[in-house]
Amino acid sequence: MKTSTTIMFSILFAGLLISCSSKVDNNQKVIFNNDILSECNLAIQNAVVLDGVTPPVASRRYFYSCVAAYEAIQPFNSKYLSTAKQFNGYTHKPTVDTSLGYCLDLVALSAYTTTARQLVYKEDSINHFRERKINHYKNLLHSKVFERSLAWGDSIGNTIVGWAKKDTFLQIRGTDFYLAKNDPHYWQPTPLEFMQAVEPQWKRIRPVLLDSSSHFRAVLPKPEAYILNNGKCTNKKFNEYMKEVYEASNSADSFKLLTAKYWDDNPNSTFHYGHATIKVLKVSPAGHWLSMFSTVARKQKYSLFQSAEGMLRMSAAMFDGFIAAWEAKYHFEYVRPVTVIRKHMDSTWLPRIETPAFPEYPSAHSVISSAAATVLTSIFGEYEYTDSAENEFGLGVRAFKNFREASDQACQSRLYGGIHFREGIENGKLLGNAVGEYQLKKLKTLKD
Repeated sequence: MKTSTTIMFSILFAGLLISCSSKVDNNQKVIFNNDILSECNLAIQNAVVLDGVTPPVASRRYFYSCVAAYEAIQPFNSKYLSTAKQFNGYTHKPTVDTSLGYCLDLVALSAYTTTARQLVYKEDSINHFRERKINHYKNLLHSKVFERSLAWGDSIGNTIVGWAKKDTFLQIRGTDFYLAKNDPHYWQPTPLEFMQAVEPQWKRIRPVLLDSSSHFRAVLPKPEAYILNNGKCTNKKFNEYMKEVYEASNSADSFKLLTAKYWDDNPNSTFHYGHATIKVLKVSPAGHWLSMFSTVARKQKYSLFQSAEGMLRMSAAMFDGFIAAWEAKYHFEYVRPVTVIRKHMDSTWLPRIETPAFPEYPSAHSVISSAAATVLTSIFGEYEYTDSAENEFGLGVRAFKNFREASDQACQSRLYGGIHFREGIENGKLLGNAVGEYQLKKLKTLKD
């Protein structure tokens, strides 16, 4: 097995060869583009936007694709460990002869896109991206290195797809109808769309590291009861939470309102213009966080291996975070602010961003943002960076001191937007931190 020092020497040597207009030798290991996985994540993001899938489904796409990329290049660096036999149900991984020459960023690209295009609905966007990038590498590499790299990446990608197919995702398609209780104490479909509840069976998806979808539900305090007596809410604490959402959303200044929109990350958002319903293109929470990490990886000049490890870990934390959050949501079936505010305070009130079509407690964005920030801070430390994930959607860029500051802002945005009570936000943080800390304890990606 080649050492990381040998790999770095090969990378430098490859640069000299390219400058002399020569193709890479058959026995070299080279890396041309340490940022290839950021480009791959953007390709999935475009597919998420086109498909209009829910945030949990988007997180599944990112996770398996990121695992494939990491597992494909892991054998080529003796510092890193495979996740096989660490992740639930992932027990088999093919072997590769690391003494031969490979282009490792092509390996990562191949594994990632082989996986991704089998998880999306409109696969043309992934296929076009893959074909364009592969043609670029073909002109740089010895034919045997090119073919070998492509074949190994495809092999790992297909292995990961086989594992993914056993996580019950396919089994719960078409069984996602949820009948809301005919009881005002529980979640009801919300205006303006009054959509049926999203992914009520997501708790059945196989977690990555958690023992079950309810693994950490015990960390969540039971939310304040919505108690009705003769049509009035008699729980003083609940009324305080309801009033806080109403006032925070109504009085939000331009910065707070932009913050709500910046972190909305709802790929299923719509708005109404007269009688027309128009779909709004937005990134998903998982895509937003992976984009932020890509920005940091470029700024800090992370290697391909460091970037792959970071994306693997954070996508895994977010995937487990969504499973844990969704299990809790449909366990508590908690009512949304818009439902009770329109009933008790203002019959015409609407939140500043669209209320997603699923129960309130806990805030899923708070869960996955806290999980991601917990993992990234522990592995990579604290860095100032500028996030541009929302720039292409017209929401500008934002500077953060570190991952935790970004996470806290994402959590608070749900109050400004009027879609979550403070309880759902704060306890969502608790759940997310627990998921992140559990991963740090249980998952090993580096040798001691």
